Amino acid sequence: MDAATGAAMTGAMAARPARATHNRDTYNYQQEPSLYDINEQDHQTLKLYQERLLASKTRRKTGEVAVGKHVETETAQVSVPIEKQRVVIERVTSPDAGKAVAPGTVDFKSGEVAHMEIYEETPDIHKEAFVREEVRVNKVVEQETVQAQDTIRREELDVDAGGQTVEDKTGRRPKDRT
Repeated sequence: MDAATGAAMTGAMAARPARATHNRDTYNYQQEPSLYDINEQDHQTLKLYQERLLASKTRRKTGEVAVGKHVETETAQVSVPIEKQRVVIERVTSPDAGKAVAPGTVDFKSGEVAHMEIYEETPDIHKEAFVREEVRVNKVVEQETVQAQDTIRREELDVDAGGQTVEDKTGRRPKDRT
């Protein structure tokens, strides 16, 4: 090699940038995308969707209960002991019957009357109202768990590798459609 060729080669080497050294564990394709011809089309993201059941509650009127009162009538009886007075006239033979009375001692007169008041009790019936019973009307909330079911969907990843090896970094193996 002559001096001119050696100088030219040295100049060419100086003009070319030195290659950076890369560590295999930390290197990725984004550091030199032109070297591997990687662009945005080569990096696409697919979102896989899945449905889930969400439970909520709605309140609706299922009925109504009317609690009222009405009046019923019946005939009632009560026993009341009462007293009545009556006059009893009793004629008896006097122990002095048949004895003569001295003349002038007897004064015969007409119109002599004995008065006697007579009483009787009559029932005095009246009505009074009283509390017979109380009725409490309350609502009670009962809780129960009901089961509901529906069909949900989930998207899964399908890979058409065309015989190429594809690595899944999650450790799951994608379904191959080939």
